[in-house]
Parts: sequence; structure tokens; C-alpha cells
Amino acid sequence: MVATVVIKEVTGPEASPTYTLKDESNPSRYYTADLADSDSTAYPIPIPDSGINRSFWKSHCLDITSGPDTYIKNVRYYQTWTTSPNADWSLGTGGDLIVGVSSSTVEDCRTLSQGCPISNYDQATGTVGQSGDPIETTHSYYSTTAGKKMSITNFDSLDNALMVQSGQVVGAGETGKSYLVVTQVLVGPGATQGLKPDRTATFVYDEA
Repeated sequence: MVATVVIKEVTGPEASPTYTLKDESNPSRYYTADLADSDSTAYPIPIPDSGINRSFWKSHCLDITSGPDTYIKNVRYYQTWTTSPNADWSLGTGGDLIVGVSSSTVEDCRTLSQGCPISNYDQATGTVGQSGDPIETTHSYYSTTAGKKMSITNFDSLDNALMVQSGQVVGAGETGKSYLVVTQVLVGPGATQGLKPDRTATFVYDEA
């Protein structure tokens, strides 16, 4: 039987996180707050006069709610863009969409596990309404790894996908959650104010 697999966004404190289903009808949106809403106009990312303001980071995982016949393994993740996050979303000088990584080379990020283990989930932090804290210096998992962060532009197709969790995630008939993908928007001087067009993030995995 084919497994049932959905995408969840994780928010709230580490001891009692909230898992919110995400799909085309309820997409993720970046805020300067730890918020899973898809349509709120509260907590936008202010455009700085200098330096960088950040969203609070976002954590997403796969939730396997009915198990596969044999296994699910090798979870990968990529995002497709018309150009780049900076140009497509007009994020200003130094603006980008970054992802937490645990390897220092792009090649390793495509073959070795880069996701955050679900047991190491870290609630997003920052100054509400102003800026999120940096993944690379504040996230309790990624701040201790060699890679720390990369632009999502490195992972823009299935062939170039980020390896979230290499090897088996669940076995025959098992349920559970994959490692987390942790992303964050950076906004710099000269950014254009306003809502940005939706862009698609894709998880892929091997199932048997």
C-alpha cells in the first residue's frame, strides 16, 4: 500500500510543538513572529535602512501518517524560482532566502543529511515585529554545524535537491516524521514593500 505523507510546519515551544498541515490551500508565509498562519498581514519584515532584517525561521517536515510497504528513505527538498529570491521577491541589498545546512560544500549538501532531526527542533526566536534571530548563530542545531546556512538557489531542481535525510526514515508499516528543513528570509536596504508571489517548495523521497 502507498504511504500517506503530508507536509507540516512546526511552531511553538520545543516541549509542546504545534504541527500545522501545509498545502496549496494553506501555504507558509514568513513573518517576524513564530506564526503558522497563511494569510495574516501582521508581523511583516521591515525594510532596513542598513544591514539585514530577517523573518523568524520556518521549520517544515514530512509527516508519514500511514506507513509504506517496505520503507521511505532519502528525503530531498528543492524550490523553483523564476530568477532568484533576491530578484524575484525584490529583497534588496543582501536579501535572500536561506536554508540551514550541516555541510560546508554544496556537493555534500546534495548527498549527506542536512535536515535538523525532529528531536532537535528549535522554536524560532527574534524581536517580534522587527527581525528574527540568525539561523547560523542562534539555532541550537545549525549554529554548531560546519555549514550553518546556504542560499536556496543552490537547490533549485530535483537534480540539485538538498538532501534532508539520507537513508531510511521509516520501515514497513511505520509512521513518523522526517528531519526538518529550516528556512529564513533576509531583507536588505532597497527592498520593495508588499506581498510577494507564491513559490513552490517540493519534497521528494524514495518509497518501496
